[in-house]
Order: sequence, then C-alpha cells, then structure tokens
Amino acid sequence: MSNEHGDGKESGAHKVLAAIEPIIYAKRKLTMSILLVITAVLFWQMCLIKPDAGFDKSVPLEHPYMQVLTQYMADFGGANTVLVAIMQKDGKGDIYNDKFLSNLKQATDEIFFLKGVDRSRVSSLFTPDVRYIEVVEGGFKGGNVIPAEYAPTPEMFALVKGNVSKGGHVGRYTTTDQTGALIFSELLEIDPVTGEKLDYGRVAEDLEDKLRGRFVNPKKLVYKLKKDKTVTLSSGKEVKIDAGTIIGEGFVHLGLKQYIKTFEYAYPLEEGKTEIVEIKGGDASFDEVANPQYNPDVNIHIIGFAKVVGDIIEEIFAVVGFFFLTLVFTGILLWLYVGDFKLGMLPLICSITAVIWEFGLLHMLGFGLDPFAILVPFLILAVSVSHGVQYVNAWVGEIAENKRNSFDASLFTWRRLAIYGTMAIMTDVAGFAMIGLIPIAIVREMAINACLGMAAIIVTNKIMMPIWLTWIEIKDINDFVAKQDRRDSIFDPLWRLLSNMVNPKPAITAILIMGVLFGWSFWQGKALQVGDSQAGVPELLPDSRYNQDTAEVVANFAIGLDIFKVVAETDPEACVKHEVMEQIDRFGWRMDNTHGVQSSLSLPAVAKTVNSAFSEANPRFKVLPRNQYTMVQAITPIPTSSGLLNPNCSAMALFVFMKDHKASTIAGVVQTTKDFNKENAAAFFETHTDVNAKYCEEKLEARRDVGNLKHDQQKIITKIKKKNPTLPELDIPKQQAVIDAVAKVTEAETKLASFDKMCPVNFALATANVGVMAATNEEVHRLEKPILLYVYIAIVICVYLSFFEWQSIVAIMMPLALISWMAYAVMAILSIGMKVATLPVVALAVGIGVDYGIYIYATYADALAGGFKPKDAYYKTLRMTGKAVVFTGVTLGFGVATWLWSGLQFQRDMGALLVFMFTGNMFGAILILPAIASFILKPRELAPGEVPVFKPRH
Repeated sequence: MSNEHGDGKESGAHKVLAAIEPIIYAKRKLTMSILLVITAVLFWQMCLIKPDAGFDKSVPLEHPYMQVLTQYMADFGGANTVLVAIMQKDGKGDIYNDKFLSNLKQATDEIFFLKGVDRSRVSSLFTPDVRYIEVVEGGFKGGNVIPAEYAPTPEMFALVKGNVSKGGHVGRYTTTDQTGALIFSELLEIDPVTGEKLDYGRVAEDLEDKLRGRFVNPKKLVYKLKKDKTVTLSSGKEVKIDAGTIIGEGFVHLGLKQYIKTFEYAYPLEEGKTEIVEIKGGDASFDEVANPQYNPDVNIHIIGFAKVVGDIIEEIFAVVGFFFLTLVFTGILLWLYVGDFKLGMLPLICSITAVIWEFGLLHMLGFGLDPFAILVPFLILAVSVSHGVQYVNAWVGEIAENKRNSFDASLFTWRRLAIYGTMAIMTDVAGFAMIGLIPIAIVREMAINACLGMAAIIVTNKIMMPIWLTWIEIKDINDFVAKQDRRDSIFDPLWRLLSNMVNPKPAITAILIMGVLFGWSFWQGKALQVGDSQAGVPELLPDSRYNQDTAEVVANFAIGLDIFKVVAETDPEACVKHEVMEQIDRFGWRMDNTHGVQSSLSLPAVAKTVNSAFSEANPRFKVLPRNQYTMVQAITPIPTSSGLLNPNCSAMALFVFMKDHKASTIAGVVQTTKDFNKENAAAFFETHTDVNAKYCEEKLEARRDVGNLKHDQQKIITKIKKKNPTLPELDIPKQQAVIDAVAKVTEAETKLASFDKMCPVNFALATANVGVMAATNEEVHRLEKPILLYVYIAIVICVYLSFFEWQSIVAIMMPLALISWMAYAVMAILSIGMKVATLPVVALAVGIGVDYGIYIYATYADALAGGFKPKDAYYKTLRMTGKAVVFTGVTLGFGVATWLWSGLQFQRDMGALLVFMFTGNMFGAILILPAIASFILKPRELAPGEVPVFKPRH
C-alpha cells in the first residue's frame, strides 16, 4: 500500500515481505534444495494416484429424494444400474432359437458373477423373478417364463414365447418385435464383505470383454506365461508356475493396457482347492483361437453409469495427449514471446511442478482423480502460466528498463508483484473453496483439488520462480535489451491505440456496450437448463458407441432406459385395502398422461390384470376389487421380487418409464407428483376428519427417521467389516456400535408404530436413475446462483485486501461479472446444461479473470499514483503487464481450442466455454476495466517541476 493512504497498511505488507524475502534470496540454495526434494516426493505420490469414480460421489446424498432412495434400496433397488441388450441383427428373426437363448443365458450368468454386481438384482428371461400367470381349466397356472427343465427344442421355444406374452414382458424384457432381450442389473458401490469401493474402470472393462467381446468377436485371446514364474502363496510357501501355463482369457485386445493389467490365476492346491495369485500382464503372451461363443447374428448394447465412466477413462490417454499438446504449444509461444528458450520454459516448468504438487497432495490426502474432474489440472496450469508470464515479463522489464542484473531484477520484481500476485491466488483459493459448499462429493473433491493446486502455485511461482530467475544469466544485456525493444515496438501502435480506452468517449462507449451485453446475457441466459439439455449422455459424443447403444435400446424397448420410481408409503398390509390401492391407481393414471412419460407400472395395474384373469380374462373385470378377500386373491400371485412391493406391503413402488432425461421432462414429472400429493391429501382429509395434515407429517417424519437410522446402522456395519475383514459375521452384531445403532432403530420403530391412524398415501420422491437426476438438478438449481454469489463475495473481500480501496472492487469485478453472465448465455447457445460436471468450471475459470484484472489495475493505479496522466499511465500499463495479459489470454485460448477435437463431448464443450472465458476475461481486463477506472481513479497532482515516475505503491 502507498504511504498516501496514511493507514499503516503498507507497513503490514512490508512486514510480510521482510519475513519471507530472506527465505527466498538469502538462503536460496537451501530453499530450492528443500523444494526439489518435496517435488520429488510428491512426484512419487502423483505416480500412485488412480482414477476414483463413484456413483455416490455424483449424488447429493443429503437431498430428501436420496433419503427415500437409501431407505428403500433393499426393497426396490438403487439407481446404479447396468443394462445389457442382446439383439438379433436385421432379418435374423426373433429370439426364440437355440443360439440366441444360449447367448442370453451365458450373458446372464456372466453379469451375475461380475465383481461389484448385486446378484439379487440381476434380472432377465432366465432369472426366476421373471414369471407368468395364466388361467387354465381348474384355476391358475404360473411359473418361470423359461422353465427349469429348459431344453433347446422347437416345442420349448414356442412355450417360452407364449410365457413371455402371458407374463406381459414384451417391451420390457424383450423388444416390442421380440428380436432382442434385455438383462437388468445393479451395482454395489461398496463390497458388503470386504468394504472395498467398486472399481468402475474394471467393471467397464469386464462388461466390454466378457459381454460384448464374448459374442461379437470371432477370436478369443488365451494368455500364457512367457517363462517360469515363482509366486508366494498366503502360507508363505513359494511355488513355481511353468511357462506356457494358461493364466487367463479374454475377447478384446488390450494393447498397451496389457502391461498394466493384473491377471488373477487360480493356483491349484491339494484336495481340489485353489488360491488366487496375481500375475502381471507383462509376464504373459497371448494366442488367438476361434471363439466358440461368437454369434455373427447379434449385436450387444451396454448402458449404465459404470460404462459411461469406463468410456471416459478410455479417453483419458487422449485427454493427457491434449494436455501435453497444450503444454508444447504454450511453451513455443512463451519462447517466442520472451525471446529466450530458458526464460520461455521457466513458467512452464513451474506450472508443471504445480500440477505435480497438486496430484501428489491429492493422493497423500487419500483422494483419487475422478474422471469428471480431469479439467481441474489444466485450470491450475492455466492460472500458473498466467502468473508465470507476468513474473517473467516484469523481470525482463527490470533488466531492460532499469539495467539490473538477474539477482536484483528478481528481487525488485518480487517486491513489486509478491503481494498482488499472492492475493490474486488467494482470491482464486477463496473462490474455489466456496464451491466446496455444494453438498455433492465430486464437487467438493474438485474444490479440494483446485485449492491444493492453487496452494502449489504460491510455492512454485512466488518462491521457486524468483530463485530460478536469480540464476539465469543474460550474457549480452545490451543485445537482450535491443531485442526486447524491437519485439515490443512491433505492438506499440496497438498499445497506443488501446490506451485511448481511458479517454471519455471510448470509455463511455465501452461501458454502454458492457450494459448491452449484460442485458443480452440475462435474456439469453434464461434458456440455460439445469441438468441435461439433450437425450443421451452429454459427456460422450452423440455418435459414440454408448449413445448409439442408448438410441437402439430406447427405439426397441417400450419401457425406456430412464426410470423414475415413486414410492407409495402407507401402513403395513395396506395393499389389500381398496382405498389405498385406488389412490395409487389414480396416481398411475396421472403419470401415464404426463408429458414425457412413456408408460408406468404399478401394483394396482398388475392386480387389475390378475383380477381379470380370475374372470376368464374378461376386460370388464380389469378393475380393483372392493372386497378385501378378493383383493388378497389378486395380490397374492405378485412376489416381492417384482420390485412392486416390500415384504409387509407398507411401501409400493410405481415405475415411471420416461421418454428421455432432459431437465424439462424431469421437472414436469416431479411437479406432477408434488401436485398430485397435495390434491390427494386434501381430498383424503375432507373425508377422514379424525386426522389432519400435521399428524400425517409427523408420521411421515417418524417413518423417515426409521429409514435414516437403518441406513446409518448399515454404514456402521460396513465400516466394521472394512476395519476388521477377518471378524466372523456372528460377532459383528455384538459390537457396541452396532448394539447402539440397533437400539436407536428399535426406538424409532416404536415411535412410528404409535401413529396408528390412517393417513393419505404419500408418494415419496424418488428413486431409480431419474430420481437421482431430479435430486441433482434441484440441488444445482438451488445452489447455482448462491454459490456464484459466495464466490464473488470471497473475491471482493480478497480484492479489497489487495488494495484497500473501493475503486479496485468496482473496476475489477464489473468485467468479471459480465463474462460470468455471458458464460451462462454461451452455455445456453451451445446447449450445455448446468450440472455437477459443468457448475464448477464457470466458477473455476473466474480465477483467470481475477488474475488479469488485479495485474492490470495494480499497474495502472501505480502509474497514476506516480503522476502519469491517464492515457500515458494506461499505455505504460499495457507495455508492462497488458501485453502479458493479452499473450496469456491468446495462448490459453488457442491451447484449449485443441479440445474441440477431443473424443469426449464434455471436453469439447468445456474447451469452447474456456476459450470464451479466457479470451473474454482478457478483453474485459484490457478494454472495460480501464474504461471504468478512468472515471474513479485520478492521477496524482505533480508538484511544479516534478517528473512523473513509475513507483509501485508496495
């Protein structure tokens, strides 16, 4: 701060500088040695980091919808599904033939035994939960759609086809034309036995290899040991495995991934037992043999969160390639910019070091790198390059203009930029930390990731770089200065032209244009959707295999892929009461007539079909019976494995099959459910005067408490299993933590039982994959504006602490706010939805704009304080820091432009958005900021005979 503030703040800043300066300059060799050792350790930690995807991480677990999901997950399943469709190719006939049904059976078995699959939630025509019922002479007949005595005969094929039709499974378990079949499955996020997290990369690889590859690849790969290998068994005994031993097989070429793959070989022990030993893929070779399960007449389509993650992980190598391409491109431009290879590489080396520190610290804190957070390291690189260029640029200026040596140039540069630069980084840290307020694990991890990276930049750019610069020798300073002057003179006409921005007419014009752009942004930004704005998975290209698989399944199955489950909550055994079932039936009718709904399935709908069957399938009897005993007769054939009811019939799930998962479609279905809940409750209370809304709300709260406490109890058990994997199952209930948890559940159940009066059916939102999307969309919509506001409040505070003057806030924040609002408009134009993966990017990219603004404002204000007239002050600002801002904006803009050729649609979208934000913030800093500053900052009046001189206020 300048002395003219007269508030003592300068002394505080100088105290900080005085304390840190000796560490950097007096003991630079020791300091650098320590930093290099730390970098080496963190590099080793970085090499250990692994992809860490998780379904639960992308879910707002604290949202009320997700509490419903966890409460009924054991009864109605979760939302982490995998669907596999096996479909006959065009002209190959229906599915009722030996080859196809054999493939369907094999695929069902493969999914059943995949690691991470909830075996109780695997369902296909071959599983016992898929049944049929028919009226026969003397009563009813029912059973599995595919009998246990199945044999591939024409008679059996005809029987199965009839059973599929009788069970109403056409369109759900088979395509509408019965040329394909579907296998449903769900994944467990945590292994209930070992407590280990699910490896989504491995699940995706297994799906591709053991499902798709098994049936569509004509060749099978047999992996054999190249040479004898000695392994150690769990008993400590060393055994030899002979060369040529088959250690695994597969159906998809691994390529280079074979060398990072681990095969699990079952080593034979005595008495027919085996022990799994791990063998590295590099120790094996493979032979190609004919694949006996190859079927040229079928296509395999696989969809689900795990497959999306797998496809993104597959593209990570390409993402890394784009990362290095950006590095090379940036390095070349830096070299051309400063005219010296060593100087050009220094900001890049420091930026790469910051990323190393970021990854290393992330792993040390126990985190992995989520595939959806792959853009954060580049943003760290971008911020670091921005600061590095400013620092090198200022160092060159000290040598060129003040003829200082390398050491003194570094020292004076550090004294001038240390406070401004560090506060700019702290501004970014504060902004990123605000993102961590979003209660979604992946977003919080992004915030931690970004904060660690920014902390690393403070070390690499404010300590390492100044030390490196003291050791860079300029052999011929005069020649170096001459080259700099020639290079700078090329752009002098441009800087002269831009310096007019502080004149009244251009300044007023710029401010008016800013106002128009603000208005346009508000208007256009209204079209921005919270959630997905298109069908399919927006993270992948529209023509990606995954989205093609999705389109095929949607086009051929009546139920659709996007399932929205609503849980009808009532009293135990309520499913035999007409009054309760009638409410659920009316809700199903309302859903069937809601825009965006393909069809629905509920217990009353199935019960009506069964009731009709008791009357020789007469359609007049396809109604809900009013007699309780007749209702029992209609409900009894429907098992809990159908997913339509829980064991005591206190909760019934209604399946709503959506046409798509666009944000607008989901919002419409959610609103319809809420409206029906209100209307149904109001009608119920009119005819049941013994209860009221408050009583039923307390009853519902008691029900939710039971669900939450049971979920907490299961988490405690899982944690105990993870910490004590050898603890016998019988001993787990004896643990004190489990005993306490059970006591709480019992107390809550007793309280719920005390509410013995009937209430209206509560249609609880929501479960299944669309329920998760609905909760996420609502959470993002709720926090989108507040989080951005918090980010800006944090930035305002840090900007004020940088300058202690209100003018800095106005001049820096107005252009920054404009570009943020314009980013929303750009997202709407590009059909990029505001969701978990995109919300942090807009906020994170604000950091670049803050850096631009702080450096421009600081230099301009310093020049005015030195007595320069506004135009001369801004011309000097452009020559000193403005050129670095322009260079950084253009360089980073071109760098992320390469993302437009990425294999990930998400990266393409973010590339386009970041190109806009990097270049938009650049233009805001060099055109709008000085226009605003020209009206609120005035030059210092010079004394008679005094010459203006640039002297930093710090």
